[in-house]
Amino acid sequence: MRSDRTLIQCANVATMPGIYKYSITLPDGHEGYGFPIGGVGAFDAETGVVSPGGVGYDINCLAPNSVVLTEYGYWLRIEEISKKICNQSLKVYDVKEGHNDSSNIAFVAERSVEPGEFAIQIVTEGGRVIEGSRDHPILTPEGYKNLEEIKEGDHVIVYPFEGVEYSVDDHVLLDDGDFRECDHQILTYLKKRGLIPLRLSDPKVGLLARLFGYALGDGSLHLARGKRLVLSFHGEAEELKEIIKDLKKLGVKPSKIYMRKRRVRIKTAWNSLYESHCTDSMVKVTSRAFSILMHKLGMPIGKKTKQAYRIPEWIKNAQSWIKRNFLAGLFGADGSIVCFNGYTPLPISFTQSKKKELEDNLTLFLEEVSKILREFNVKSIIYKVKSLEGRITYRLSIVDEDSIRNFLGYISYEYSPKKRAQASIAYEYLKRKHAVKKMREEAVEKAMGVYASTESISKAYEAVAGKHINRRLVERNIYGTSSGVRIAQDFPTFEEFASKFYHKGGFVSDKVVRVEYIKPSYTRFYDIGVYHDAHNFIANGIVVHNCGVRLVKTNLTVKDVKPVLKQLTVSLFRNVPSGLGSRRKDLRVTSRDLDELMVEGAGWVVKHGLGWDEDLEYCEERGSIEGADPSKVSNTARSRGEPQIGTLGSGNHFLEIDVVDRIEDPKVAKVFGIEQEGQIMVLIHTGSRGFGHQICSDYLRVMERAMHKYGIRVPDRELACVPASSREGEDYVKAMKCGINYAFANRQAIMHWVRESFSSVFKRSPEDLDMHLIYDVAHNIAKLEEHLVDSKGTKRKVYVHRKGATRAFPAGRPEIPAKYRNVGQPVLLPGSMADSSWVLVGTPKSM
Repeated sequence: MRSDRTLIQCANVATMPGIYKYSITLPDGHEGYGFPIGGVGAFDAETGVVSPGGVGYDINCLAPNSVVLTEYGYWLRIEEISKKICNQSLKVYDVKEGHNDSSNIAFVAERSVEPGEFAIQIVTEGGRVIEGSRDHPILTPEGYKNLEEIKEGDHVIVYPFEGVEYSVDDHVLLDDGDFRECDHQILTYLKKRGLIPLRLSDPKVGLLARLFGYALGDGSLHLARGKRLVLSFHGEAEELKEIIKDLKKLGVKPSKIYMRKRRVRIKTAWNSLYESHCTDSMVKVTSRAFSILMHKLGMPIGKKTKQAYRIPEWIKNAQSWIKRNFLAGLFGADGSIVCFNGYTPLPISFTQSKKKELEDNLTLFLEEVSKILREFNVKSIIYKVKSLEGRITYRLSIVDEDSIRNFLGYISYEYSPKKRAQASIAYEYLKRKHAVKKMREEAVEKAMGVYASTESISKAYEAVAGKHINRRLVERNIYGTSSGVRIAQDFPTFEEFASKFYHKGGFVSDKVVRVEYIKPSYTRFYDIGVYHDAHNFIANGIVVHNCGVRLVKTNLTVKDVKPVLKQLTVSLFRNVPSGLGSRRKDLRVTSRDLDELMVEGAGWVVKHGLGWDEDLEYCEERGSIEGADPSKVSNTARSRGEPQIGTLGSGNHFLEIDVVDRIEDPKVAKVFGIEQEGQIMVLIHTGSRGFGHQICSDYLRVMERAMHKYGIRVPDRELACVPASSREGEDYVKAMKCGINYAFANRQAIMHWVRESFSSVFKRSPEDLDMHLIYDVAHNIAKLEEHLVDSKGTKRKVYVHRKGATRAFPAGRPEIPAKYRNVGQPVLLPGSMADSSWVLVGTPKSM
């Protein structure tokens, strides 16, 4: 507790609006998300708040060195992002729409690696490695799976583009002094949008660089009707839609997309006539201030073919991620799309023309482009092409395969979805082709060494035989009839590869070749939440994405169980799905079923034959809290919830066979059904699985956006909250109750299968084994309760947030089952692999 943020988190909770008296952290508390785990706080129902961070939010996390791709084409290690969170926007995969998108960060979470906790590392055929906690979701062609569910041979969805490392340069690019000749409205406009002063460390510079690059390629800055300075972008409608998005991110209002169909007749450089019908599309920015800003950044005014201009010094001297955005915008506008002839990529070209008198300027410009490309290990050639009389045309071409691969992987195209998607799959193809070719070269070298010592072709081949390595390769290189190692004949062509592995938006499926459980060499796990409905981000190239406890008694003793413990364990593993991709065939939940289950909780499961009516008597709220509204639950949460009902999960969730070790109060214990030391009990510790986690994620984003509206400020963004009486607060409570009821239902189903397991091993009915439920109580919940709030006896309705903390009501409380009302509520404290679990009783002091 002293070594992490537990006590700081406890103090932060005490500052939240509407809290009564103080926040509490229990003696075994430890760091959580927002609230400490083991934290309790009571907030006035009228003037206080509700917060998902106070209900229990399992952080499904990644290793600290995981690389996360941002919208701007640079990457950051996940452990660095919390320091730079204020204005980062990440690349996401819109699963529903089937394309890539971007989203601002809603939160960054971190937690300690638990003692004895293992991480899972998966390695893919494409060479990607990702490592994280067992329950971190990974996107696969079949949907999200936890890391622990991924097996060798499975495929995961990846985004091949790698981008460049982020670097900081706080140099001021433009400030007030650069606009001395402008009227004050220009500066006011730019300052209001955070564009003055403009520093090279600001991610907005990435947007400006790629807009600038595109405008140099297919845009113009001109005086409309000789007076107003207007910035125009030309291109296909899909390209212009993306430009509009970026302009809006900068706070700049663009026009609609103007489209005009026309017939064109063009005389070519070979004196032939080209005729076509086409649609011209254009977007304009009429803001004089933004046009002046672009001019200050180096955009020429007037027709570019008649203007002398160079690449601005600020781009040439900028960090690599800014240069990358400039080049991606430039090639997005006027660069050719990558194409293939079988296995071989065709050159990627960029062509520009000017009037003949500006030939030197044109070649200088292209040489500057070539020089920046070389910084990304991309070589290019520049040559003159035939042009119309009075004009001069030059082409820059990226020809060699290594350079094409580097261009696609580190630069790519901006604003052209078609070019970008093709570049992504092409990069993956060339990367795998390069890896296979390198493997074949190494195999040849090894085979030649074996042959030199044995003079046996067969032994040389046997030493290297495998996929993509045939005997002919070995023979031709040993006998000197080969001019070099080429790609294997069994390697697919680009078209074959794309048809098999491509997913819309430039995403690719990558085969998992190794899965390992490893002991972390680090002490912290990290996770990220985004505002986008896709709820994912890209880490190491891979797309990544309420609880309680129930005690069941038996009339068995340790002597009865020990001889059949192994058999009983096998039966429990077979009957109770662990969540590792397994499901019970006798519990299939449809979308309509899930709606009913969210409202009815454990009662829905009992109604479907998985339990006894009396079970509900011994559940908090009879296994169903009122007020749940399925319409407040997102489709993403539903999709995670449908397959997980009746599964135990992982992490600190468990099912354990317990032995009563010691009884301190025999009278109270007997009321609970605990008769003797050595008696066998079963403890089930699980909750609402990914369903509840997603509800929490969804409403954290809602509250992050809404706090400003309500004037709420908290010391830690993980404490995102809204007034309990607000629309957002009421929606969250209704959705949270769906999660609570899901958790009750989940534990009910698991208890039924536990009874079946014991019955099959001991050949006696669950009733004969006295397998009655002692109690089911939530310990991750925000609940409306009435409590004394001062020494004067004032009672108030409060939302009590319990995170990893169970209620402990004393005798006499109406919320307790009638059987226990004279002694107090059973208080269930689950242990761990090292520590015992406890059954306590609520007393007046616990209030």
